[in-house]
Amino acid sequence: MKRWRHFTVVVGIIPALVIYVAMFMYIFEYVTGYFWLLDWLIYIIAGLLWLYPAAKVITWLANNEAH
Repeated sequence: MKRWRHFTVVVGIIPALVIYVAMFMYIFEYVTGYFWLLDWLIYIIAGLLWLYPAAKVITWLANNEAH
């Protein structure tokens, strides 16, 4: 199987995103609802925070599959 990294990424990233969303849903119960601007800030940060690790994984995949 030449492209085992694709399978590894799919199997790993989907559960990781589900755990990430569940974790932030739990956190949002306690930190939101006080002030609308704070809510927006928290949602924007949480929405963008997952991009850094996902970019690292995609870069790893692209670098190793380019050969």
